[in-house]
This record gives sequence, C-alpha cells and structure tokens, in this order.
Amino acid sequence: MFVPRALRLKGVKEAQKRKPNQPQRPDSIEVSSDDGLVQAMQNASTDSAAPSPAAQMEGVIETAKDTKSAKPSTTTANSEYLAQLVSGIELIFTDYAHQDKLGAKWLDERYRTVDEGEKYIHLTAILEHHNISTLKPQATQALLRQALQNVSSPSLDISPSGFYVRRRPSTYPARFVPPKSFSTVDDSGLSFWDQRTIYVEPHIRHLCKTPAKVAHWLKEHGQLRAKWLPVQAVHMLYNSCAFVVLSGNVMHEDQWSKWRASGKPENWKVMTKVENMRRTEEYEKMVRESRAEAGKQRRESKGNEQDDSRSGVQEAYGTGIEGSCEQVAIKTKKKKRKRGKNTTSAADDEADAEATPETDGDRRNKRRA
Repeated sequence: MFVPRALRLKGVKEAQKRKPNQPQRPDSIEVSSDDGLVQAMQNASTDSAAPSPAAQMEGVIETAKDTKSAKPSTTTANSEYLAQLVSGIELIFTDYAHQDKLGAKWLDERYRTVDEGEKYIHLTAILEHHNISTLKPQATQALLRQALQNVSSPSLDISPSGFYVRRRPSTYPARFVPPKSFSTVDDSGLSFWDQRTIYVEPHIRHLCKTPAKVAHWLKEHGQLRAKWLPVQAVHMLYNSCAFVVLSGNVMHEDQWSKWRASGKPENWKVMTKVENMRRTEEYEKMVRESRAEAGKQRRESKGNEQDDSRSGVQEAYGTGIEGSCEQVAIKTKKKKRKRGKNTTSAADDEADAEATPETDGDRRNKRRA
C-alpha cells in the first residue's frame, strides 16, 4: 500500500511486500575444498540418528577448514633430513675427530658418565655442534631421537634412555688408523690424512656450508668404494668447495681413475687434494709471472715516457739557449754601438768646448785692435 510522505513523517509505515519463501540449500555454503565434503559424507553413519541441519552445516565448515589447513605429506623430505642428521652425528664421533685437537677437546668437555660408567654425550650438546646446527630446519631433541631410531648407523650407539649417544665401542678405534695419525707421513712426505682427502665442488653452490649434507650426498649418490667409507671430516674452504677426508687411500691411480670414470656424483668437480694443491701452485705461479710481466711492461713504458720527456725538455732547453745567446749577442752589439756613438759625441763636445774659448778670445782681440 502506498503511504504519502506526510503520513510517513508522522510514523505511518508502508506495508512491505512479502517475498516468496525460498528453501535453504546446503550447497549455498562456500566450502574451500571438495575433499572436505566427501569426508563429511563418508563420516556420516546411517545407523545413528540424523543430526540437525545446523549441526550438519557446522560439521561441513569445520571439515573444510581442517582440510584447508592440512599440510602436504613430506615423508620423502623428512626421511632425507633424518638421514642428514645421522650423517652429521657420525662426523662428530669419527676417528679423525677423536685425534684432532679441536674435535677431541669438544668431545672430552661434553662426555658424561651414564649407565654403569659408560660415557655418552647428551643430545642437547649434539644440537650445539656445527655439523647439526647448520642444518635447516633447525634440529630438536625429538628429531635427533627420531633420526637415531629410524636410520640405522653401524658406528653409533644410543643409551637406554634415548637421550645420549656415543661411538660404538666395537668400531673404535678403527684398525687402519694409527695412534698418531696426524704426525704420520709416507716416504714422499705426504701425511696420513692427506692421502685420504679429496677436493669437491658440489652441484649446489652453498652445499659445503653444511658438512652433514656433503657427507650424506657422497654416501648416497657418490658410489664411493666401501673402504673409503665412512666420511671422516668435511672442511669447508668456501661456500662452493670443500676438502672431504675419507677412510681409504685415494692415491692409487687405478682405483681412483675407475671411480672418476663413473661420473659420480653427477655435476660434481672432484679431485684428490694432492692434485688440487698441484693445480693451485701452478695457478699461483702463473699469476705471479703474469703480474711480474705486467709490472715489467709498466716500468718499461714508464721509462720510455720519461726518456721522451727528457729529450723533449733537452731540445726545448737547447733551443732556448741558442736563442738566448743570439739575443745576448745582438744586445751586446747594440750596446757597443751606443757606446761608440756616446764616445764620438763626447769627443766632439770636448773639441768644441776647447775650441770655443780660443775663437772668442781671438775675436775680442781683433775688436780691441
């Protein structure tokens, strides 16, 4: 019904038209994932009482939210990460680490006596080590325990409580490692560990910042000979290269050439430490020679420029001397001429001065006479 404006101002309201009733449809609710709806339908039981429509809508919305917030499965990535953690722990307890001054000091400061006098290291101390702290995501005690339980390691031993780890006594010390390995050298003067060290440039530029990843990658994808394992140490030189210490001698040419012929790991640059040192010395020698040659050329060019400048100055200086000598000779001649004129004029003046009184006297005498 139409109501005039004057009546509307007095408070009379116009009757509203009735809208046709529209049944509510559950499909009108926006759901972010179809999987949530399918799961809600599968969870419904035909034996139980039918829930109310409001309860059905709330269940659908909550299921859709859970499906949206759910993260994709990362089973493969997690297993590789756990294997990297184990590789990092193995590097802490190697024979190289036990004889290295810094490594041995780190181990001695953190060994704790547990379980009837046995020495272990707590997982909290393992988390502080560089081999573990450089891994991403950041490791935790729970992840370390999971890694030690899921990934088998022939050289590690876990305490019954699960919070301590050590080197398995049956594997330490290794039979091939001498008691004083760092002072042992062969007939050619090569140290014991240098015979077992290789130089690597991985396919990923910053892989060498994480020693655990380098050791794990070589173990899984390098197809290393059995006697070269386990990896003893990883020393980063730069972000893109490192020295890796193996357990076996890599100086046997036939074994080394066979392994390098396999091309493993793919897209890695690998050579022995001895070869790397030889190439480095050759490169440094070449750089020194090139710098010396460049300095020599600069000195020669500078000397030639100085000679040219000196000759130019001498020529200019000689021309100036000749010109000045000529000018001096001309000036001297002019001065002599002036002096000659001055002397002749002075003599004439003197003669005139002497002659003038005589003529005047003569004239006076004549007049008197």
